[in-house]
Amino acid sequence: MKDMLNHTIEDAWDDQVAMMQDIVRIPSITGSEERVQQYMASAMAAQHLDVDAWCPTFDELSGHPAFSDDGLPLGDRPVVVGRWPGNGEGKSIILNGHMDVVPVGDLSIWSYPPWDAVIAEGRLHGRGSCDMKSNVVAALFAIRALMKVGFKPGGDILLQSVIGEETGGVGTLATIQRGYRADAVIIMEPTELTLSPVCSGALSFRLTVPGLAAHGGLREEGVSAVTCFIPLYNALKQLEKDRDQSFQHPLYLDDRLAAPLSIGVVKSGDWVSTVPEELIAEGRYGVFPGETIDTARKQFEEVILHAAKDHPWLSENPPTVTWFEGQFEPGETSGEAPIVDTLSLIHHQVIGRTPKVAGVPWGSDLRFFTNYAQIAGILYGAGNVRLAHTVKESIPLDEVKLLTKVLANTIMEWCK
Repeated sequence: MKDMLNHTIEDAWDDQVAMMQDIVRIPSITGSEERVQQYMASAMAAQHLDVDAWCPTFDELSGHPAFSDDGLPLGDRPVVVGRWPGNGEGKSIILNGHMDVVPVGDLSIWSYPPWDAVIAEGRLHGRGSCDMKSNVVAALFAIRALMKVGFKPGGDILLQSVIGEETGGVGTLATIQRGYRADAVIIMEPTELTLSPVCSGALSFRLTVPGLAAHGGLREEGVSAVTCFIPLYNALKQLEKDRDQSFQHPLYLDDRLAAPLSIGVVKSGDWVSTVPEELIAEGRYGVFPGETIDTARKQFEEVILHAAKDHPWLSENPPTVTWFEGQFEPGETSGEAPIVDTLSLIHHQVIGRTPKVAGVPWGSDLRFFTNYAQIAGILYGAGNVRLAHTVKESIPLDEVKLLTKVLANTIMEWCK
């Protein structure tokens, strides 16, 4: 049946690529996922899955300890789950992926328009092509192929197309709150087909630095918030370095920072000839696997407080730290979990080599499954995350095809 399964995937490849292009062409920046989710619900129904589509509410989610309020309304943003029921004699699995994408930025610097889904040089280009629409389509076509060859699952197969991952994970949290459970989950993040049973966390922060306004011609009578920010920035750079040197984990062995600290937005001043009285810096602060959010926050806040005490202005006018929107805990599954063994075996059978197993330094929805639903999970998908969130976002088509085959064969082995 495995040969027949792989041939079926090959036969449907043109249809799969066409669907990948379809959903990349639907803009779905976080908060505007309705149209792409309607498309996914229809596509799941066309494959005879039992479709559950609903719009979660603030009241349903806000009481959960992992809820992150991204400030976006939930009313017209459906979560979609397609279920292929098993006969109850085998293990169940969740295939999870998000349909929301980040903004495209300056359109003029894209090599290919972000919503045109251009195929060039063996790659699909566009926003969401890599992170992670193509991989969700791969899961749907893996299920389609299994149905075509007459596979009868022993356990339920659940395909989850979720919203809001980029800003806190409200979509996956909604599936947990709705009661969806399985024996394992594969989240199709772009890992270049590396098995990643562990991910770091990431906390969005806002650092507000006070200054004292003055006329630019009399700048010595004011206190520039920009100048005040410099020692705080240097202290945060040192914090990142010190934390990284103290961290050890068997799945974080390369040169990448395991929990990076990155400032993505800096705003200060509103007039060219005025000394700025405030600076606001926003960024993401990594959390190590095994570290609690409270511990990480405390260390960050103490570094800011200490740096401010040594500054003549900030010691009397301290900066403030606010934690907002995405507050991603780390997530981790034991390397001895059965799903790790099964996926590793199938990867080797399909691709012909033992997979790399490594942790990733970014946050993901894995935490909801491992920390709150006690479901063993892995990040595994086609594409290079280095291209995600960039104007060069794209995904190699041959890698998506391999992913489809690995997912289909894994489901057949796991859910038999």
